[in-house]
Amino acid sequence: MRSERADGEEADVRANQRNQPITGINVLRWELGNELRDLRLAAGKSIAEAARWLECSNAKISRMENGQRGAVARDVRDLCKLYGVPAQRRDQLMALSREAAATDRAAGSTIPGKFGTYVALETKAVNLRAYESTFIPGLLQTQRYARAVITKNGDLTEEAEIADRVRIRLERQRRLVETRELRAHFIIDENVLWRPIGRGAQAAAAREEQLDHLIRVSRLPNVILQVVPYEVGFYWGMEASGINLLDLEDGSTTCYLEGIFTELFVRGHSEISTIAAKFELVLNTALSPGDTRKFLMRIARGNYAHWSSSA
Repeated sequence: MRSERADGEEADVRANQRNQPITGINVLRWELGNELRDLRLAAGKSIAEAARWLECSNAKISRMENGQRGAVARDVRDLCKLYGVPAQRRDQLMALSREAAATDRAAGSTIPGKFGTYVALETKAVNLRAYESTFIPGLLQTQRYARAVITKNGDLTEEAEIADRVRIRLERQRRLVETRELRAHFIIDENVLWRPIGRGAQAAAAREEQLDHLIRVSRLPNVILQVVPYEVGFYWGMEASGINLLDLEDGSTTCYLEGIFTELFVRGHSEISTIAAKFELVLNTALSPGDTRKFLMRIARGNYAHWSSSA
């Protein structure tokens, strides 16, 4: 029986782990961009008007607001003038831009811009709804599975870069499996479970390890995991490769769509509502969480044959 002291020590550890930044991910850049976007909207200005004011492209304003690039202090100052921001708040935002720039210089991360923004947003999320039809979701990947995905499906060749990317992926999992401050609902296509990681005994062992990990994580109180089985055939939503709906601490929701050839942030309320409704359709097609766990256990124990084995 656990002692009260042991429970208290574990609670202290979890408290200390909360809100620890992920090395290489710049949350400050996203926070600054979000502030600038809110100020622009409050001032009734369009992206085009802000771009004309700075004499830059619309894309630059959009990337700054989405946290994909930093905003230099001079640009922050000029935008605050356009938006009618009081001097004290302007100075705070300029200081934030300098802090974000310093963090960027120190980070040296290999994470691409848009995905880096997503990871920054994820650290601010309280709830995640994710659908994946190609890979095990990153937050559920084992170290060996993550390394295989990053090595075979990216443009990284240096071991240090690959190791950095794996490290960030595993650090992201802390909020899900250790502190459990992130609630997550994952839906994956059955195809994901059968795709080989590679050839040989080591690849087979890595796949078995990944299946066991999914079963364990599916028992966490803050995680819901569902599988869409082959037997349902075509279903609404299967055309998407990856959907990530994040409910943030401030009550807002953002969506990140991820595919082989495209990465897209969706921020419009009507678009997010449409995507959320599609997620619900997929949810209703999938096995229940309890049946999903049983399904995974059957596969892990070799009691369920792939459909192609009888073709």
